[in-house]
Formats: sequence, structure tokens, C-alpha cells
Amino acid sequence: MKIHLLFSLSILVVFPSLAQSTKVQISQVPIGYSYFHSDSISAVEYRFDKMIIDYYLDTPRNTFTLKLREVNKTKTKFLNSGEILFFDLSAEKLKWSKPINYATTEFQQFPDYLLESSLTQSYSLNLESGQVQWEAKTDIYHIHKPTNIGIGYPFLRPGQKPSNVLKGIDIGSGEEVWKRIIHRDYGWNDVITLNDSTVGIVASGIQAVNIHDGSGWAYYTTTGTEKIDGKSTAAMTAVGVGLGLLTGYYGYGVGINVVTDIVSNVIYHENKLFITSFEKIACIDALTGKVLWSNPLSDKLVSSGHLYLENGILYQLNLGRAQNNGRRVKMGVPYMVVYDQDTGKQGFYTPFPFDGFVLDHQMNEASFDILSNQELVRIDKKSGQIIKQLNLTLEKGEEFISRLDFPVYYKENEKFYDIREGNSNSQFIRTAKNQLLMINEELEYEGKFSLFDFYGLVGRYKDLLILQKDGKISVIDGNQMEIATIKNKGIALVSDKFLLIIQDEAVKKFDLDLLIQ
Repeated sequence: MKIHLLFSLSILVVFPSLAQSTKVQISQVPIGYSYFHSDSISAVEYRFDKMIIDYYLDTPRNTFTLKLREVNKTKTKFLNSGEILFFDLSAEKLKWSKPINYATTEFQQFPDYLLESSLTQSYSLNLESGQVQWEAKTDIYHIHKPTNIGIGYPFLRPGQKPSNVLKGIDIGSGEEVWKRIIHRDYGWNDVITLNDSTVGIVASGIQAVNIHDGSGWAYYTTTGTEKIDGKSTAAMTAVGVGLGLLTGYYGYGVGINVVTDIVSNVIYHENKLFITSFEKIACIDALTGKVLWSNPLSDKLVSSGHLYLENGILYQLNLGRAQNNGRRVKMGVPYMVVYDQDTGKQGFYTPFPFDGFVLDHQMNEASFDILSNQELVRIDKKSGQIIKQLNLTLEKGEEFISRLDFPVYYKENEKFYDIREGNSNSQFIRTAKNQLLMINEELEYEGKFSLFDFYGLVGRYKDLLILQKDGKISVIDGNQMEIATIKNKGIALVSDKFLLIIQDEAVKKFDLDLLIQ
């Protein structure tokens, strides 16, 4: 049987947009073969007249926001002109499009909001029509979805110092709800939820902000420096807010010659907050902001950090690195030290024996595993003693990147398996040259593989597993057998029942239900 009738006819549809006409060519194109049906398969292709450079998939709505950009005649250089469009996948309908000047405009989308930012103003666009709902002179950093209130600072103007006046903006109307001074000398590091109406902004410490009126306590501490080990840093450029919206790190307004991110994650436990900074480690009352205890940290040793809390013990892992202009730089010394969570009394202190900084780490039942760029170290939780070191001889120029934190699959005897199944106690470590090292639970080397030999996960639908490797998508059934192959040289993803392939100027859409009917 035919899964999709192949049409030679293409339909050119011209949709009127907010300021121009958008051309979309809709056609059926062959994409692969179904072994289950012993026949070829095809997809609906939507071909636009510009290059697709970015997308946002709203799975609950089954809609796509696409950013298109013009290229020169030889397709070797992007131009500043383009457009953004909103596409309904279920109705196969382009709802609206709008021109973009990429030199002056950014778009950031959230599940229910689409914000357009120019050099001086923010605009909220209606998702259904693309029309501007409101405009404000505030650069939105964060949106508190339960209350529909955004928070941000006035746009940075040339020749002026960054403002520290944080404003609350009603996302529905664009009206200013409140304002409050919150310093950001070393940028924002995080926003955490303290309760239904209060967030904690990790910037120059922790600032509690009632999202309705801006009130709240402040715990001030330093989270950056202009020196590393007593020496001035090289000049740097501030990281833009656009990056912060995507990554959670907000460095906008940071001055030059500074090192940032000298702070840990914040642990919120039993109405207490735990944090490290350039100056100290502290425990803070989350209701009042009162410091319950603190211990000073050496400016010769301190760096970015990570905290763990278990059974009343606070573990401070000093990573031996910080941020300079959005890149990691070596700073301080990597070590682990422990404290009593209630009193701050210090327990063991263990410096690590490697040169470099901590790349990755994990807490086990009785130990911690610490990964540097050349070595894996295991430390006992109770004593702080180094139990074992694994120093692997890597190829010249090779180094570790991180532990494998996503599934990869291999094929054996016509079936597909996740490499971590059956090796649940083993660790898999990625290297800079796309090698995968297998380390057993005793911290012993088991073998090396090439990541290029594995299949990556695209997504799942019902009992189907969608994998890809070497420009080919494999659809795997519940019996771990391949039932279809699909050509792919672009980006593949699964939304609802559809497999979507984004490549150059086109989006291909295939109904996965057709493989299991």
C-alpha cells in the first residue's frame, strides 16, 4: 500500500503578511522507505523563499515560529534582512509573518509570549496575529509565568552607564507595575522561586523580590572580580541579554576587565538558602534574608562553585574556574570542603591533585566523582579521602568534556540498544574529539568508542523510537527493529505525531501514525 501518494504538482501559496507577501511552496516529496509496508514514503514540504536560521516549536499548540534570513546570491553570507513567521502545523496554515532587520532586532519566545526587542524598546506580539500588543522601554530579563509579570532594566543607551532600576512589567498590558534598585555589577546568575509570589534574583548576592510589588529583602555579596590571582584581567565585552534569556546567565551591563560567575548554585531547603560567593559561603533565612551563619573564603583559592546538601551536611565543590567574556578561565584551586548545614562548622577539606579545573561532577551513594580535563577522581563522602584516581593517557590535543548526559544507541543483530542499558553503573565520558570512554563502577577503564558509530535520539512517539545517524533517520518499533528509514541532512524533531525535518529553506512534515497503521 502507498503511505503517501506522490504528487508531482506543487502549490505556490502567497500569504499576505503584516508588511509584505510571504511565498510558501507546498508539495509532496519522497523522503524514505517503509520496511513494514514495503513501499516508499513521502512528506509534506513547506518551502520558503529565505533560509531558516532558527525555530521555536510549541508542542501543546503544535505551532512553529520560524526565523528566516536573506542570503547573498552565492549563499555564502547572511544579509541583515529577513522575516519571522508563525505557522500552524495542524491546520497547515501560515498565520502571519513580519519583516526583521537582524542588525537591530531580536526575538525571544516563551510558551505564551513572543517578545521583540529593538535597541531601545521591547514589544509584545500577539501569537495569533503578530500585531503589537504593547511596547515598553524595558529590556525584559525574566517572565514570571504564574502572574504574567516580566522583570528587566531600561535599555542600555550609548554613552550612559547601565541602570540598576529593575522594573516589573505587566506582560498583558506593558504597564509598569513597580520598580526597585537591584545592582548587577557582575550580571545575573540565576532566578529561583522562593514561593508563589516571590523570586530570588541571584545578582550581587540574592535579592528577594515580591513579583507583585517589588518588595523584599536583600543579601549582598560579591560575585565577580577585576583580578585573578592578584593580576588584572584582559579587556572583555559584556555578554548580551539575548544570551541570558536562552541560557539563564545574564551578563548585560557588566563592565570590562571583570571576571564573573564567582558564585555557586543556590540550594533552597527548609526555608534556608545556601550560596557561595567571591567572599564567603553563607546560610540565609529565606523568609527574612538574615544571615544565619557564614564562613570566609580565600580570594586566592575561591572560584565558581557547586553545592550539594545531604543528611545535614553541606558539600562545597570549588570548581577552579570562572567566566570571562562568556568563556571559562582558570581561577583559584579545585577542592571540596564540608560544613554542618545548621552551624556552618567546617569538616574535611580536600584539594584535588590535578592541574586544571573541574569539568563535571556527580554525587554517588558513598562518594563523589570529579572529572577534570585529564583525570577522574573519586572522593569518599565521609572522610574526604581520595579513594581512587584514573589518569588516562589521551591522544595529543585530546581532553575530556563531560559525562554523557544524553542517550545514544547502537545496532547489534538487527536490533537497537541504548548503550547505558545493561551498563547502568558505568560512566561514559565524552572527549573533545568525539570519543566515548567507558568507565566501570570501580573507576576502571573498560574501552573506547567513537560517538560517530552511535545513533542519536530524535524523539519518541507511542512505541516508536526515532533515531538518526550519518544523514539517515531510523524509525524503531517496540521490538527494537527498524521499520523505516528517512533521508535527513537537516535538523529533525518530533512534535505530537509529526516528524519534522528543517533544512535550508524548507520544513518537511511526516505523520508517524502512517507507520503503525
